[in-house]
Amino acid sequence: MARETIYMKQLLLTKQPSMEKQEKQKKVLKSDIKYAVQLNDEQKEAKRLIRENQIVVITGRAGCGKSLVSAQTALDFLFKKEYDNIFVTRATVEVGHSLGFLPGSLNEKFNPYLEAFQENLVKCYDKVKIEQLVLDGRIVAFPVQFIRGKTIDDVLVVEEAQNLTKAEMLAILTRLGKGGRIIINGDNEQKDIKDPFNGLSYVIELSKKIEEIKWIKLKTNHRSDIVGKILDYEYGK
Repeated sequence: MARETIYMKQLLLTKQPSMEKQEKQKKVLKSDIKYAVQLNDEQKEAKRLIRENQIVVITGRAGCGKSLVSAQTALDFLFKKEYDNIFVTRATVEVGHSLGFLPGSLNEKFNPYLEAFQENLVKCYDKVKIEQLVLDGRIVAFPVQFIRGKTIDDVLVVEEAQNLTKAEMLAILTRLGKGGRIIINGDNEQKDIKDPFNGLSYVIELSKKIEEIKWIKLKTNHRSDIVGKILDYEYGK
C-alpha cells in the first residue's frame, strides 16, 4: 500500500508540468492574439460593446473603421474558440445593380461581397490563415435573401446596413439564437436605396428603445485627410 501511494505521488508530479503547460497555452489562447492593426480608443470601445452584447450597431462616415473593428472582433471570437463560424451578409445592392447582373453561380456572384470584408480580415491578421479559414468554411458569406429559416448561433456581421430595407433588417434580427452575436455596420450618408426609413435607421431606433441593443458612432477618419474634407463639403461637419 505504501509503495502504491509513493508511486501515485510520483505520477502526479511528473504530470504536473504538462498540466501547467496546458494551462499556460489556454491563457495565451484567451488573451495574446497579435493583430497587425491596433484599434484607437473609440474602436476599442466598439469592440468592448460587441464582446459584452448580442446586438451592436456601429455607424460612422466612410473611413472610420466600422468594418475593421467588426472584422477584428469576429476573429477574436473565432480564435478564442468562443464560436465556430463567422457569417457575413449584406444587401445585394451595388450602385443600383443586383446580383443578377453578375455572371456565374451564386457563390461566384457573391464572392465580391465577401472580398470587401475579407480585406479587413487580412488587414488584421495573416493572409494565408484568413484564406484557409474561408476555404475551410469557417468564414462564410451569403446574400441577405437567404437569412430566413436560419438561426444565428455564431457571429453574423451585417455590412452596409444602410442598403437594407426595414423588412430585411427585421428578418436578420429575429434570426438571433440564444448565444449568437450580430454586428451591424453602416452609414446613412452612403445609402444606395431610396427608402427614407431603411434597415439601419430602424435598428438605430430599436437601440433607443431596447437596452440590449447597443449603438456606437465612430468619428475618427483613418483614410486620407482629403477624404474627411470631401465628406465635410458634401454632408457638412
